[in-house]
Amino acid sequence: MSNHSIITIIKDNEKFSPENYPKAFHELSVLNQGIAHITIYFKVEIIISYLKNHSLKTDWLEANPALSRMITSGFFKTSNLELLFESCRNNKAFLKDFEDCISKKLLAGRN
Repeated sequence: MSNHSIITIIKDNEKFSPENYPKAFHELSVLNQGIAHITIYFKVEIIISYLKNHSLKTDWLEANPALSRMITSGFFKTSNLELLFESCRNNKAFLKDFEDCISKKLLAGRN
């Protein structure tokens, strides 16, 4: 992560809205375009788990090694997405809506 990153404070009662995080969703759009040609096996799970916890299940690695390598290599800039995950850990409703939004965008393909 860059020293120029700004920590986002997510309040306990704050609702998720993608329009409030344009940098994070620009990163997601670039990532989504860059992985459009990769097989879909565990695509959503791999990306969310890595951005959220920097961890992947062995089954996912074996099922989709190309995506696993791309996402863990640092090939894509994801610092804003990772900061947003870190900032919303204590707001479960926000976290769920954030993950759902990422899932929908990834499943929709290039955007």
